[in-house]
Parts: sequence; structure tokens; C-alpha cells
Amino acid sequence: MFLLAAKSPSVSQRQAEIIEVVLRNGWNYFRSRIVKDAEPEQPSLPLPKVLRQILIELGPTFVKLGQLLSTRPDLLSPEYIAVLETLQNNVPALPWSEIEPILETAFGQSLKDAFLIIEPVAIAAGSLAQVHRATLKNGEMVAIKVQRPGIREIVERDLEVLESLANWFSRDKFGQAYDLPGLVEEFRYSLLGELDFRREARNTEKLRQNLENSRLWQRGQVVIPKVYSQWTTDKVLTLEWIEGIKLNQVNLPESRKKQLAALAVQVVMQQIYLDRFFHADPHPGNFLYIGEETQDRLALLDCGMVALLDPRTQSILTDLLVGIVYERPKIVAQAIRELGFTRLEVDLRAIESAFDRLLRRFYTRPLEEINLAELLNEALRIPRENNIQMPGTIGLFVKTIANIEGIARQLDPLFPFVEVARPIVERAIRQRLLGAELLQDATQSSLYLSRLTTQFPQRFEILLDRLERSELGINLGWRMEREFLQAQQQGMNRLSLAILAMGALIAGAILQQTVLVASSSPELIGIVSQGLLVAGVGLMGWVAIALLRKS
Repeated sequence: MFLLAAKSPSVSQRQAEIIEVVLRNGWNYFRSRIVKDAEPEQPSLPLPKVLRQILIELGPTFVKLGQLLSTRPDLLSPEYIAVLETLQNNVPALPWSEIEPILETAFGQSLKDAFLIIEPVAIAAGSLAQVHRATLKNGEMVAIKVQRPGIREIVERDLEVLESLANWFSRDKFGQAYDLPGLVEEFRYSLLGELDFRREARNTEKLRQNLENSRLWQRGQVVIPKVYSQWTTDKVLTLEWIEGIKLNQVNLPESRKKQLAALAVQVVMQQIYLDRFFHADPHPGNFLYIGEETQDRLALLDCGMVALLDPRTQSILTDLLVGIVYERPKIVAQAIRELGFTRLEVDLRAIESAFDRLLRRFYTRPLEEINLAELLNEALRIPRENNIQMPGTIGLFVKTIANIEGIARQLDPLFPFVEVARPIVERAIRQRLLGAELLQDATQSSLYLSRLTTQFPQRFEILLDRLERSELGINLGWRMEREFLQAQQQGMNRLSLAILAMGALIAGAILQQTVLVASSSPELIGIVSQGLLVAGVGLMGWVAIALLRKS
């Protein structure tokens, strides 16, 4: 057995621990790549339950990795997703004696001076942090999220090990298909972001502002906890305490449950399709009912996992849902193709046919029975089986849709998700066509066109110069490369013959003119001129016949 190159003894030791855990759980492909003289195995993941056990034994960083993978139906099959979704962060809370010094250091004062009451027993605990309830001097109740001591060092060490393993396994088709270094980089950004509570505070405030100003519901009907910035650092986050009932546990009349389901779906769909910034973990524990007799109200908690969509991705996701809602397989296939990337060969016609069959299968059902999350998961199975990798935000998008649709159907088993989503998607299309982004895109395009127009003569002159000096090389590679090159060779041959024919005709005509003007010219020149003319006509005829045969 050997260890990968490591920067420190602690990393080498951690590598040894990881290898021991993996081999003990019997992942044969890992064994064949790590252990010398091991019998080669076909690239494959361990069985779902084995993978889950490996991640649990390896600790909090790897549990978080499993949770991230559970949001990637574009990478893993439903069997893996279902097992990894059961991974939990619940661990015993640290004693108050370890937490109190952290808080006093962060706040720069005694807790008795900062808070009226602070409960020493944690109300929730995870692998990265734990939460305590407290009351400020002004009587407001807050939730204080405290990062576990030393957790950043553990995470950074594990990330270094993951990077070395990803680089090692990326040498074969297994690693290339999954883009392991890219996945680890995505995981690094996500996990280190969770350890920066100031970022979570900014995310919370941004979601709060977006949802407060919505036109889809009444002001105050959707609540995001207020951030207490004076009691927030990179390792401590203090938020408004909100008391409520989990959304799947409410006891309301059926009519109000249906309205509540529609409101929850509108909250999520606005974030994705109108704001481009969405809460990526809206499970029932993060959606609370805080309503009253006269009005149903919702609270959305825990904004640690969010996703930001760039305008292009949002536009493609809009096209994707339009293709699904209006049963347009070409639009769906085009959207998936634009979102994904691949290093391997793909059959685009086969992909479009697969989407056509998928949509036909779903649209044989009544509209209220169409499960959008199931449809999207099936849609991502097609690129996964065709070696097309999707960006991480797409997995979060599908996971978010699945969560909120699940909540809605718990409130209303026949919830018409597509019908509720349709007006928001149509509004997103209008926003794209008439909104501020259209003006921005038009301005950018105008600047680009202006620059292209002014620079074109110079660039064209450079191109011609490089062609004259044979400095320009073009490298082409695709499935029909051989046929293309053969066709190009035939075309070049015909062009060469046409040039020779024209040359012969021109030369023959010039010599014939010389014979007519100078009566004393040698007889041989006349014979040569006639021969050139005949050869030119013959070559021209040959080229014409070849072109007619091709057509």
C-alpha cells in the first residue's frame, strides 16, 4: 500500500485512516487503484449502503460530502440519492464550559453583560455548529449559532486529502466522467462557505429583502429571521427567534392547506425564476407555519445552503421548465445540452429521442398527477447515462423542487404543481424579454458589435498575413472527421483541376493570339496552343461531370 503526496504528517496520517476505512468496507475498485499488485477492477462506486457507512466512519467532512452528493441526481442514481439523504449531522452537543469562552471571545465581553438570559443546554447540534437560545437585554429572543472549536482545521485537512485523491483518480475514465477535481473544488467552496457565518448572515439578509418585497403575496406573509449583526462574527451567528410549527404538521381546514401549499411553492419558485437566488434546503424543518386565524404566514429558516444562478443558467432553466410544461422535447434536450458539458462522445439525436419518450410517458397522466420532481430526476438520468455532466446548481435546483413539491403534496395530495408554477415561469419570460437585463444585454451586444466593426479590417489583414506565411493551424476533431476530411480532399482536388484547366485555357488562348498576330511564329507554338485549349476544355468537362455526379 502507498500514500499519495501530502504536505504535512497530519495529512499523511489522515490519508492512511481513509484508506483503512475504505478497504475495511470492501470497495474493490479503490483497492485496485491504491494497493500494489491488486487485481484490476472495473471503475465503479461502492454499493449505496457501503458508501454511506464509509462516509459516516470518516467523520463530519465526509458526511457533508455525502449530503452534497445527495443533491446531485445528475451524477448519482436514485438508489444512491435515497440512501445519502438519510445522512444526518446530529451529534452530541459540546458542554457549555467549551462554548462559553468562544462566545465571550467573539463578543468581547461577558455574556452576563450582553444577554438577559442564555440557555447553556443546546437546542440543536450538528457536526459543524450548535445552537443556543438566548434573550437580549431588550427582551427580544434570539438563536445563537456557535461553530465547534477546531472544526475549520479538521475540514481543511480533509479537503486537502480529498483533492489528492481526486487528482489521483482523475487519470482514468471514471474520474474523467465525474470530473472529480471539479467536484472537490465545488465542495470546498460550499463547505468553507458554511463555516463563514458572515456569509450566511448576508445570504439571510438578501433572501429577507427579496421575499419582503414580493408582489405574489401580502407584505409580512413570508418571514425570514432578522440578523443581529452586532452579535455576529465569522464563527457566531445571532438570528431572530421564530416560534412555529413544521409545515407538514399543521392542522388546518383542507382549503387553507391548499392555499398554504400554493404559497410555499410560490416562495420557492420566485427565488429561482425571478430572484436568481434561492434557499437550497427548504425541507419541512426549515419551513415553519406561523399563521393566525385571519392570515396564513410562513417562515423560512437556516439560510446556510443557498445557490446563485447566473442570468444564462436562469434563462436555460426557464426554457427547461417551458419545455416540460408545454411538452416540447427539443426545448428540453437543447436546455440540457446547453447546461451540461462532456469530455466524451455523445449522440445528440439519441438524447433528444430519450427526452421525447420521457415526456410522452409523463403526459399520458392527468395534470394533477404529474410529479415534477420525478420528471426532473428522470430528465437528469438521460445526461448522466450519456456522460454529460451538469453544474452543481442544477442538482440543487432539482433537490429544491423535490423538497417543496413533497411539502405541497403532504398538504394537498393532488396539488397541481405545474399549474401553480406556470404563471411564475411566464412572468420570468416577460422579465427576460422586457426587464432591465434585456437593456443590459443589448448594451453589451452593441459594444461588442461596435468593437468588432472597428477591429475587423485589422483582424482580417492579420488573418490574411498569417495565411500567406502558413502560420495558421486549424485542428478539428469530431465523430465524422474522416468523412469530412475525405470530402475536403475531394473538393481540393477538384479545385486544383479547375485551376489547371483555367490556366491551360488562358495559356492556350494567349499562345493562339500570338500565332494570329505574328504570322511568322513557329508552327510548334500553334500546336502547343491548340493542345492547351483542348486540355483545358477536357479538364473543365471532367470537373463539371464530377460535380454533377456528387449533386
